[in-house]
Amino acid sequence: MTIRTSFRFTLPKGTGVKVEQGRKVSGTMRLIQVKDLVAIEQDTTVKWEEAGAFYTVLLSKTITELGLERMITRKIIEQLHPADFTFLIDFMNEINHQVIKQVPLTCISCKHVYKGTFTQLGEA
Repeated sequence: MTIRTSFRFTLPKGTGVKVEQGRKVSGTMRLIQVKDLVAIEQDTTVKWEEAGAFYTVLLSKTITELGLERMITRKIIEQLHPADFTFLIDFMNEINHQVIKQVPLTCISCKHVYKGTFTQLGEA
């Protein structure tokens, strides 16, 4: 069983991004990798700027497609409508936590593989 690593989305507002006329802004986001977090920790601009800089850089690393944009940069993320920015942060958290909570389990008796879900400490 493989873990899905790439997820499609459509922005609620879609302003500030190049897109074909008459189409909604959609894109693809991949899961966060440890190397993304290490790179952000070493980024001096993130250390000295406001809290939003962390998410701006992280989104620019994890979004692989966005409308007609060829390269997703920090500047492109900064031009997003606030509703789109918030949506992307929520989406990023949802897909990354979903993967953590669903794990492949194999039955010892019949060898059937299925997705198991577990609850982390502090969750209802």
